[in-house]
Amino acid sequence: MLRFPSKTAPLILEDFLREIRLDEAASLSLPIKLDMGGALGAANLAVQIVATWARTRSASTTLNLNRAFAENEATRARFASTLPGMAALYFAESVECEQRTMDRFHALTAVVPYVEAMQQEDYANTLRGIGAALCCFAGARNEFLKPLYAVPAPQGVNSESVFRVLIPRMLEALNSGRTFAINEGQLDYLSAMVYQLFLNSDQHGAYDIRGGRYKVGMRGISARLTSLQDLPTIVANAGDDPHLRSYLSRAASKSAMPAAKTIKSAHQQMQILEISVFDTGPGLALRWLGDKKGATRYDDFSLDEELEAVQTCFEKHTSTKAGNLYGQGLPVALRALQQLKAFMTLRTGRLSLYQDFSHSKTADFVPQRRFQGKDLAEIAGATYTIWFRVR
Repeated sequence: MLRFPSKTAPLILEDFLREIRLDEAASLSLPIKLDMGGALGAANLAVQIVATWARTRSASTTLNLNRAFAENEATRARFASTLPGMAALYFAESVECEQRTMDRFHALTAVVPYVEAMQQEDYANTLRGIGAALCCFAGARNEFLKPLYAVPAPQGVNSESVFRVLIPRMLEALNSGRTFAINEGQLDYLSAMVYQLFLNSDQHGAYDIRGGRYKVGMRGISARLTSLQDLPTIVANAGDDPHLRSYLSRAASKSAMPAAKTIKSAHQQMQILEISVFDTGPGLALRWLGDKKGATRYDDFSLDEELEAVQTCFEKHTSTKAGNLYGQGLPVALRALQQLKAFMTLRTGRLSLYQDFSHSKTADFVPQRRFQGKDLAEIAGATYTIWFRVR
C-alpha cells in the first residue's frame, strides 16, 4: 500500500510521486487532512499525484481510509471538503475503510454538497477553511460548471468579462472583512490571466495525447488565503523550496512581522493569497511535442527539450485570443504579476518551475527550475500557482 505523506513540503511530495512511479501497488492510503491544510501549493500538487497514481496502475485502484470515514458523516464531509479528498474519491475505483468496503458512489456523495456550492457560486462553501474552488470532473452531471462555462460543453468557456466578475467574487469568499492590497487594475489583469490559463486547461488538459477526451479527469481553479505568523513559520512551511522561502521572507521583512512566535493578534499576521489553475491532462510539453513531432511519451524527448516546449507552448497560447476584452492576453497579465510582486510556479511533466516577479526586471515568461540537481518523476497534468501578499 502507498501511504500519502501528511507532511507536505514540496520535495517530500515529489519523493512520494517517485515512489508511486516505482511501486505497482494499486491501493493508496490518504490522511483525512494534510499539513497546513494543503497550503503553499500542496493541495493542487496532491491532486496531480492522485491522478498520476490512478493513471499508472494496471490493476483496479483502491483508496484506503480510516474506518471513521465509513461510520461518521462529519469525517466524510471533512475529507471531501479538500481538493486531495475530492480527487482521491473521484479517481479511485473502490474505497476500503479498514477492511470494510464502501460503495464508491456512496462515498462520492460526500463531495456533492461542495460541487453544488460551486455550481451555485456559493464560494465560501466550496472548500473547508479559508479557500474556494471550482472543480470540473470529467463525466459528472455538473462537469461544466456555470461560473466557468457559458455552454455546458467542451470549448464553451465563459468570456473574459465573466471571469473579471468571477475572480473578485471568489476572493470575497476569502475576505471575511479583511482588506486586500489589490486594486481594480490589478484585478483586471489577474482575471485575464486566470481566464487564459483555464481556457488552456479546457482546450488541452481535458484530452489525452491521442486527442480523446478523458473519461476521468479534473480541471479547475482554486484560491486560498494563508496566514504566516512569523519568520520561523515561513522557513518551516516553505520547507525545501529555497526560492519560495526567499520570496516569503522578503515579503515578510517589508513589515513589522516579528522574528519569533510571539503573535498575539491577527492583524500582525502576513496574509498570502494563493491562486491555482490546474488540470490532470498529459502536460504541456507532451501535448506540444505530440502535435509538433509525434511524441507519445516523455521519454521521447530530453529535459531541455521539455523546458523549451513548455515556454514555447505558454508563449504561443498568449496570441490565441487576440480579440478578447483586454486585448493583449497573458503578456499584459504577466506584467501585472510584477505589479503584485508575485511568485509563480508551474508543475508539469518532469519539470517544476518558478518565476519570482517581486524583483524581476522582465515581465516575460522566463521560468527557472525550482530544484536544481533533482530529477523529478513525471506527473499528470499542469498546475500554475500564483502567490502574492495581500496584507
